[in-house]
Amino acid sequence: MPRCYLLTLAGASSLDQQSNNVSLFNMVEQLNLPKGVEPPPGALIPVEIHAYFQLAATELNQRFEVRFALVASTGLETLTDAHPHKSSTLRYRTRTMGLPVPPIADTYELRVDVRAVGTEQWFRDPMAWPLLVAQTEARPAVTH
Repeated sequence: MPRCYLLTLAGASSLDQQSNNVSLFNMVEQLNLPKGVEPPPGALIPVEIHAYFQLAATELNQRFEVRFALVASTGLETLTDAHPHKSSTLRYRTRTMGLPVPPIADTYELRVDVRAVGTEQWFRDPMAWPLLVAQTEARPAVTH
């Protein structure tokens, strides 16, 4: 299976067309959600999930699927949809837009699962990104 060597959440990114280098902006380690506000079902937090993979030569041009899991300290998991990929190079990077809103405030790890297309079993990569999801009180408007 492709091996993840970078996993992160970012507010935005930029790809330099000349060098093919990526710049990540506003890396996210904490989400502050308003207390007492229930998000609609299927709501996504507008962040980018960046996952970079290394592949073995035998994995080139082979279709695989990737999904992401937010794993709470309690073991509760919130999963993204699976997305198919195929790489013709030994290194491959993905940018997925939107992270599912977790059901509770807690300490999480963002994890990545990979499987070959057509198989049932997911393989969880050891790479993880820490994420604190906190509920915050609304601040009063400044009136001066």
